[in-house]
Amino acid sequence: MENEDSQATETLGLGARKFTHAGYGFLGLNVAYLAIAMIFIPPFNLGLSAVLSLVAFLLLLGVLTYYLLKGKKRLAQILAIIYGARSIFSAYSLMDVSTFQAVPYLLPCLLITFYLLGRAGWDWP
Repeated sequence: MENEDSQATETLGLGARKFTHAGYGFLGLNVAYLAIAMIFIPPFNLGLSAVLSLVAFLLLLGVLTYYLLKGKKRLAQILAIIYGARSIFSAYSLMDVSTFQAVPYLLPCLLITFYLLGRAGWDWP
């Protein structure tokens, strides 16, 4: 009986750890993605709408990170599908000459985020 309880606790701890990695990895890699994209974007007027969009993006990241840290498996699965599709599209766009110059630097962020979310959503190793 004791062995079953300790095994259940260990499994629960591993699952919670996967969601912790997914949550903080999601937040960190999206902030890195934003920083890399901002480096490659041509100079523009940082008006009120740009600042509000940036704040909305960061708030959305915060909310999604919060729910990932709470262990929402369905959210992790949906985000993993979205990031998998984005990764495939970015890899495909590398073949085009007119693609955004930052794509080779942004693609690893997408792939790592996809893996972390899939690991939490479908118990990947």
